[in-house]
Amino acid sequence: MNNKNSNMKSIKIVSVVVALFGATIICSAQTLQDVGAALNAGIELRATALRANSTLGDVDNAIAAFEKVIELAEAIGDEAISSQLTAEGVLPELYFTRVARTPNNDFPAMLEASKIAVAIAEKYNNQDVKQRAERNIPQLFLAKGASASNARNYEEAISFFEQAVAFDPNLTAAYFNMGATFEAMQNEEKMIENYMLAIEKGSVSGSDARNIQNAQNARTRLRNHYFNAGQTARRAQRMNDAIPLFIKAVEVDNGHFDSLYGLASSYNALRRWDDAIGISEQALQVEGIRTDPFYFEMGTAFAGKNDNARACENFRKVTEEAFLESAKFQIENVLRCR
Repeated sequence: MNNKNSNMKSIKIVSVVVALFGATIICSAQTLQDVGAALNAGIELRATALRANSTLGDVDNAIAAFEKVIELAEAIGDEAISSQLTAEGVLPELYFTRVARTPNNDFPAMLEASKIAVAIAEKYNNQDVKQRAERNIPQLFLAKGASASNARNYEEAISFFEQAVAFDPNLTAAYFNMGATFEAMQNEEKMIENYMLAIEKGSVSGSDARNIQNAQNARTRLRNHYFNAGQTARRAQRMNDAIPLFIKAVEVDNGHFDSLYGLASSYNALRRWDDAIGISEQALQVEGIRTDPFYFEMGTAFAGKNDNARACENFRKVTEEAFLESAKFQIENVLRCR
């Protein structure tokens, strides 16, 4: 009797264990099927999300599907690791795509989407997406600042540009736009500071084409600022005011014809013959520059120094019509060159 009862208990225990083991197998199999189904759904939704005409909703659906894959896979463990890694591999790109599908006029949403893309890329160790998303953030501030500046909301624009360079200290476009905005605000000190930063950042070895172009744009704007101020002073016969301004223009752009000539002619007007000769000789070293105006100014300076031979030598090199008649007059009637 006792043996019979003992055997009955053993059979019941074995039956329970078998039943539980079978249920575990069925549950595991169902869960793996769920992972596979979620992964397949995600792959289809991803294809839709990456189309050029996809919507923000399409991208969000794909993201939700792959996040579901990860959730299910983590519950199973090692058996589902392949599906989990697949989902983790595509999520960063989808989050970055989400930035592009966010309406352009919704700046806060675009900024938040970019920051989330950075965080997701960091989480799943995708350096390419992380770098692209990080570069996108200062570009958003840059675009917002340019829009504000065009609307003459200058203080707001400066705030956006400052936030842009806080994310990317080498963003030459932000420095150039700040310089232009401060120029519109007639804040000369800040204008010069930011144009110079654009020139500095865009002139370092390895700068890309956009940074180089922004540096050149800043150089042109700053040079023209100094040149125009110098020219105004020169026309008013205030040569002592004009000369420092032309010097600054040449320091910014040492090949600028107008600034170099303004400097040479201003030196001659003040009878600073040696300085006129020096800057003219410097100008003649610039490839492709118009030479005759500087030969004429050197001829004038040497004549002022009573070095008639060298004055005649330089006046004879003048062939440009605008200076030719004056040069001939010096040669024939003043210096009587032989």
